[in-house]
This record gives sequence, structure tokens and C-alpha cells, in this order.
Amino acid sequence: MQALEAVLDERTADLVEVLVRRGGLSEERAQRFVELAGPDLIESWVWHSHEPAARHLAEPATARDVLSTMGANRIARTLDLSTSQVWEGLRAFVPRVLCLAECARAA
Repeated sequence: MQALEAVLDERTADLVEVLVRRGGLSEERAQRFVELAGPDLIESWVWHSHEPAARHLAEPATARDVLSTMGANRIARTLDLSTSQVWEGLRAFVPRVLCLAECARAA
């Protein structure tokens, strides 16, 4: 969990860039997206972390599990986006955070 928190704190600019490039968000919305989705990602990771498939952060199955319990509706309402736009952003955001955290843990 510490690696996830570190990525969300220290690599915000990288995450914003991913959301702008792959999620089609403005920089301002992408920044806010990171602020809103980060705590949800951590909560979802904690909920799934007891499962063997969630031990390796960068595995696609881990991203799928984390995404499965994230709340896109709240983010959509707050940012005035459609739920499908939020899911598109989450599908870019979550794997990137997990991959960066896995690299940080390995270093």
C-alpha cells in the first residue's frame, strides 16, 4: 500500500499525462480525477490484497480486480463526466498506478 501511496503522491504529473493522452481529459479534470480516484484505488487494493492474484501489482488480473470495486459514479458526478468517460479514464489510470507501484517496490 505504501508503494501505491507514493506513486499517487510523487507521480501525479505522470498520471495526469496518461489521463490527458489516453483518457481524453483536460489537464484540470485529470488532476482532479487523480485526487478522486486515488483513494478509491487504495481502498480497492486493500480489499483485494488478501487474494493471491493481487500479490503482484502489475498483473492484468490485479488491475481487473481493483477496477471491479471502484466507484465510477461518484467521480462522474463530481467531474461532470459520463460514467463511460470515467471508466475509460480508470482503465488507463489503474494499470499505470499499479505498474509504477510495482516498479517502485522492486527498486
